[in-house]
Amino acid sequence: MRKVILPLLLISAVCAAPASANWFSNPRLGVNLNVGSAPNPKPADLREISELQERQTVVAAAPPAPPPPPNIPAPYVDTAPPPPPAAVVVPARQFMVFFDFDKSNLTTEARDIVSAAVRTAKERGSVRIVVTGHTDTVGSLRYNQGLSERRANSVKAEMVKQGMDGTMIATVGKSFTDPLIQTGPGVREPQNRRAVIDIGGGAVASAQ
Repeated sequence: MRKVILPLLLISAVCAAPASANWFSNPRLGVNLNVGSAPNPKPADLREISELQERQTVVAAAPPAPPPPPNIPAPYVDTAPPPPPAAVVVPARQFMVFFDFDKSNLTTEARDIVSAAVRTAKERGSVRIVVTGHTDTVGSLRYNQGLSERRANSVKAEMVKQGMDGTMIATVGKSFTDPLIQTGPGVREPQNRRAVIDIGGGAVASAQ
């Protein structure tokens, strides 16, 4: 009986699988399990391991995200300021006031003309106003010089009375040296007995 058991033991030892047969090995999945000492893995476990390794492989193979661009400030552009508005040249306006012979007082018609001149001056704001008095050729140059100055001052006084600043009004007397109608000496020409109101822009000019 002992002779029979011994050969059987030898056969079992020869036929037994090597120790490495107790391990479950899958080099592609990186799985190496000892099936002799632990339970065999389930197919679902092997699929989860395979999917996890594939995701890790894709993440590892993806190129790194490019770095954010540097925060470079926009270049400074020196813009020139807009040019100042062009100066507006306001043409002068003239108003003519007529007088009776050898008189310097204003008639009703003359006051109406002065009122129109005042309205224009106020609309323009700061203006240059010059009132120039004239006479006809009756009488001496000296007498008519005084008469022309009185006529200019009479117009200025009416303008101040209607609200104008007297310091903005200059007066000039020219006797009969600058007639509107050319005549000989001693002629009573109504259009030469006048005062001219010049309304322009800028400061008041000195009377010359």
